[in-house]
Amino acid sequence: MNGFLDITMNFFKDMLTYSMIAIFLENTIFSRALGTSTSLFVVRKNFNVFLFGLVMTLIITTASLIAFIINPLLQNMDNKYYIAPAIYVGVIGMVYILFLLGTSKFVKKRKDEILAMIHVSAFNCSVLGALLLSSNKSEMTLGGFLGFGIGTGIGFTLATYFVGLAYEKLSAEEVPYAFRGFPITLIYIGIVSLAIYGIIGHELPF
Repeated sequence: MNGFLDITMNFFKDMLTYSMIAIFLENTIFSRALGTSTSLFVVRKNFNVFLFGLVMTLIITTASLIAFIINPLLQNMDNKYYIAPAIYVGVIGMVYILFLLGTSKFVKKRKDEILAMIHVSAFNCSVLGALLLSSNKSEMTLGGFLGFGIGTGIGFTLATYFVGLAYEKLSAEEVPYAFRGFPITLIYIGIVSLAIYGIIGHELPF
């Protein structure tokens, strides 16, 4: 009984730890610049950010579970760093099809909106980036893979929300016309990224 409790506690501890790492230290937008274009697309198309984030989190977490299963096989392969991206793209494609079929069959409310979100969120460089980042940590357990997937989705959602809060103001008339909209938003993301980079303990190299 104590052994089962220890395993369960370690599982949830790994999930929580790697979730926090993915949300703050490895944030796909603010730390890695992965998925920035998708985030801006979501904001400009007035998608429901939190519903989109939920869909994306489910996709990343499901793909992470499959990645955990196949990762030991990849570790023994020659040239795994060349093979792994193609295999993970295949995993994402499989998850994409499963979510499309599941949504079409079981979801009734807001089905068309969710289907559109699946198209955008599945083939997103932050999803592939999450799988590659987690697979590089050979010591990561199942709880770690799931936690990293959940944290990546939550971190992406929060980052997109912050971008959305600033987007309207960054498109205001006070902003010079040449910078209005997309250019100033990229500058804003860069400044926030530098701030987070410093907060988590890094120093500039000069």
